[in-house]
Amino acid sequence: MAEVKLKNLTKRFKDVVAVDNISLDIEDGEFLTLVGPSGCGKSTTLRAVAGLENPTAGDILIDGQRVNPLPPQKRHISMVFQSYALFPHMSVESNLAFGLKIRKKSLKHKSEKVKWAIELLGLSGFEKRLPKELSGGQRQRVALGRALVLEPKVLLLDEPLSNLDAKLRLRMRTELKRLHKKIKTTIIYVTHDQAEAMTLSDRLAVMKDGKILQVGTPEEIYQKPADIFCAGFIGSPPMNFVSGERVPQVEDKNAMVGIRPEDLSISLAETKDGIVGRSSVTETLGSDNYLYVDISDLLISVRLKPEEKIPEDKPVWLVARKEKHHLFDKSTGRRV
Repeated sequence: MAEVKLKNLTKRFKDVVAVDNISLDIEDGEFLTLVGPSGCGKSTTLRAVAGLENPTAGDILIDGQRVNPLPPQKRHISMVFQSYALFPHMSVESNLAFGLKIRKKSLKHKSEKVKWAIELLGLSGFEKRLPKELSGGQRQRVALGRALVLEPKVLLLDEPLSNLDAKLRLRMRTELKRLHKKIKTTIIYVTHDQAEAMTLSDRLAVMKDGKILQVGTPEEIYQKPADIFCAGFIGSPPMNFVSGERVPQVEDKNAMVGIRPEDLSISLAETKDGIVGRSSVTETLGSDNYLYVDISDLLISVRLKPEEKIPEDKPVWLVARKEKHHLFDKSTGRRV
């Protein structure tokens, strides 16, 4: 395990600034996720930590050692890519042992570590199979195991679940969380999937345009987003935004008001301090149902209670308690 520190890290590709002067401290044994939309700089940051990209400026420290000049194999890190990159002609055992063989580990050490990984990742009975004979989830576990047998100080994961179907992705999220509790390795994870980031991480770093906008626990970022972008990106469905002059309870009419779908109540009867709109469609997600309400040029999402049934195309009134409002500056987007 190891601490990782990024100090004023910048990476430019000609005229494009992919990572823009970011600083971040990742604690020993922490599961930290870099989350943001495509092109925000999260994978470039991860590749810089891995030694696959040379920073234009700034420092990367692992366990207090500046690793900028070190090649990947000298950094005590392992990385799992989106593609898994297994050797197609090698069995599960051989794939798991490959890195140990390159490092000239003893036969006994290789055998012990491969056995440990197979038991840890539930791959017993698959030792002799080729990658083409495995499911997507099994291939992903082999890729993880190949990284873990090297006993890295830091494990880097670049969108490792994005090639899996929705059901398998959910299962692998659970397995990754269980695995981290067992091995307690420092993990830096990259994803654009905010649900993945929320469920897996000790902390998140939300990125946009090469910058880190907010760092905090999933709960902190969900409950107190630093700006409109973080508020809209974290949460599904995303936070609703309404101009202050449309919300009766808001004193600052120049503010932008953010309201989570679960913090709105809805009524078919006219309600004091309510915003009037028209019910549109209902999205059914099993345990949660969301109604979308047209308010002039806005579409507002509301989480319905299980017993609530709101017919479509009817006038409705929406109310959010004042303490549930999130206020943002219209010009800067920052929380006020």
